Amino acid sequence: MASEKTGYYTILSFVGGGIRGLLSATILQRLYDADAEVLNQTRMYAGCSTGSIISSELLATPDPANLIELFKGSELGFYNKMNTHPDTPAYPIDDVLASQEKLHGKNTISQAGKDVLLVSFNVGSVEPEPENIGSMERMMPTPWKPMMFTNMLGTAQDKQDGLDGNGHTLIAVAATSSGAMPGQLGSMEGNVDGAFFNHDPTVAAIALAVRNGWRLDQIAAITIGTGYMPYWLQSDTHDWGAEQWMKGDNNPFDNITPFLMNQQGSSPVLDLSLNGTSSELMPQIAKMLLGDRYVNLNPTLPCFIPENSTNPQAIELLQDSANSLDISEAIDLIKNYWSNATQDVPVRFSNEAAAGAAPAATPSASEKIVPLETQFFIRRNGPMPEVLDIMDASHEAGARVILWEKKSKSSPDAENQLWKFEKSGEAGWWYLKSEIGPNLYLTLTGDTTGEDPRITVQPLQAGLRDHQLWSLVPTKELGYYYIQSRLVPSAAPSVNPNSYVPTVIGVGTKEDGVTAAYGMSLDYRDYEKRSFAFVPRTTGK
Repeated sequence: MASEKTGYYTILSFVGGGIRGLLSATILQRLYDADAEVLNQTRMYAGCSTGSIISSELLATPDPANLIELFKGSELGFYNKMNTHPDTPAYPIDDVLASQEKLHGKNTISQAGKDVLLVSFNVGSVEPEPENIGSMERMMPTPWKPMMFTNMLGTAQDKQDGLDGNGHTLIAVAATSSGAMPGQLGSMEGNVDGAFFNHDPTVAAIALAVRNGWRLDQIAAITIGTGYMPYWLQSDTHDWGAEQWMKGDNNPFDNITPFLMNQQGSSPVLDLSLNGTSSELMPQIAKMLLGDRYVNLNPTLPCFIPENSTNPQAIELLQDSANSLDISEAIDLIKNYWSNATQDVPVRFSNEAAAGAAPAATPSASEKIVPLETQFFIRRNGPMPEVLDIMDASHEAGARVILWEKKSKSSPDAENQLWKFEKSGEAGWWYLKSEIGPNLYLTLTGDTTGEDPRITVQPLQAGLRDHQLWSLVPTKELGYYYIQSRLVPSAAPSVNPNSYVPTVIGVGTKEDGVTAAYGMSLDYRDYEKRSFAFVPRTTGK
């Protein structure tokens, strides 16, 4: 079908991710530095959650520097004032609304200066039915539904087709609604985060452009992400019932993190549902639709960065990841389509999809290990085959943990190098028990803010609980983990548990001819000295 429109329709789309919006803002700044007209020549902003806040800010002030200042300034202060009680929101949504009202006042979506799409989800309601002559008043449900706040729907045909852009909604309310993640924030007029509908609104934005008369070969789009973080379940889910899907099965190698801010523990079915559309699904579909007129800018982060993380290392990592990303393809796209938005468009279409690596084979159930029933060597990252070892194979409490050459799996005296996970009764945290004796557990003796932070083995003690609990955090190199201590550094600056740099097991300098294991502050850059692989003791060497 021929289009009466000329030129190109250009879309900038922003996804959700809380404080990780700093990564998006930094990427946008680089595009802006390459072509200062990119925002002026963008026809539509599309956003979800923190991406809607970015879109809203750009509608008010098209300057990425303001966004960077926002995320590194008032957003950090906001996230550090966290309420940790799970029966109330972690943060007040009225504060978010107030900040948006300062930007837009009473302006509605239909009054936005550009085409815009902000996505949300309405949870529905039950209200008394208005009294009508000849009818009986009753409690009438309004079912929940996805919400699109856009100024691109509103014709008689749209209404006939049941399409509502909610153009009468205030921009401030729409942006706040899109980011109202349950647990993190309360709802806004019954609306919650757009992640329940579409974490990445790019494809919806393309559909709106087509709905408004643009051909696919006239549309160009760039999605700016908040960092790709791989997730997985190591557990064998073949026989899982509702209980495991809701609460997991206490597996230290499962990499799923609670997506609701003050959620007490991970929930596989909930967390994978919320994370699903951020796992590159929408970029793949957008690439199929637009071909070489689409670019997804979303660097892989070396580890999980929570949406409310404020510790300086995490903030620095977000900007480093954005600044090291190759954006040349996006710059070319802007040069070819944004800068020529008014030129005639040749009728052409490329559906060449980005080639991806073949998916790894999924292990069969018989190949999967059961972590809580398996002995592990804990091998350091690097060329030397060294593992966590109890010095001199001591059976005594307080014996030091060092790094030593790994013994063979079949060795009968390997017990001082073998460790086993034990449940702690606290979601996400485990004990690591030595197989050398009946009651010796990996223990952070001191801490990283004063006392000697050496790693030893000690019997389980109530007073050492936080020193003896550990969690696995994947690093940028798949298969290697930080072993994070439950102990909160005494210098933690706020009630926000993601505001401080955690303590992990690291490798110290040699003392008396041996390399000792220590508690060290997590370091994203120098991760090799602080990361370990888990080698199951099975048959063979």
